[in-house]
Amino acid sequence: MLFLMHEDRKFLFLHYKDETDEDHADAYFGMVDRRAAGEPLQYIVGSQEFMGLPFEVDESVLIPRQDTESLVELALEKAKEKKRSLSVMDMCCGSGAIAVSVAHFLPKAKVTACDISEDALEVARRNAEKNGVADRIEFLQSDLFFIEKKKKVTQIKETFDMILSNPPYIPTAVIGTLQKEIREHEPMSALDGGADGLDFYRRIAKEASANLKKKGFLMLEIGSDQAEEH
Repeated sequence: MLFLMHEDRKFLFLHYKDETDEDHADAYFGMVDRRAAGEPLQYIVGSQEFMGLPFEVDESVLIPRQDTESLVELALEKAKEKKRSLSVMDMCCGSGAIAVSVAHFLPKAKVTACDISEDALEVARRNAEKNGVADRIEFLQSDLFFIEKKKKVTQIKETFDMILSNPPYIPTAVIGTLQKEIREHEPMSALDGGADGLDFYRRIAKEASANLKKKGFLMLEIGSDQAEEH
């Protein structure tokens, strides 16, 4: 209810005896119904925290998860070793959680965020604005490292000190066993990694070298049971 009223807990303590108006009550129970039907809370309220930063989310993007913070933290560690401004690519950026976090914590970094989904890129752009880093992130609609313009496909020309990615890695056959909140609401294009979940890793491994600087880092999130197969 406080979310709907745009108030904090202090307001609740001061007004706990107040009656709720009909509009707020209807909206509240509408949200309860959506949650009861399996819609993730993050989509209902439209936000999720990541690396201590606020992110807008909707059903065009995956909900950022704490596991992915480990990837960002590793990138920040490696950035300290470089001791200079870096160019960083976030491949399959979704909500922009990785790109925006890197730009926030590395104020001198130049960041490029890529995704095949224009809807996802729009969410990522808004998150960059929300967190004050939009001027340092370039957004590209691409099929991994390739951009199609006027029916001509070209590879991204820039090279990067770091390429980071949380690509789709769920095996197709496993998707049906996922929680209802995930399989029925989060975007399938950001989940389905092919028969063994490794389709995107094969492409990234094959294509990334042309966009990675000498002594650069390629860092990918993987499934907990996929390390040996990589």
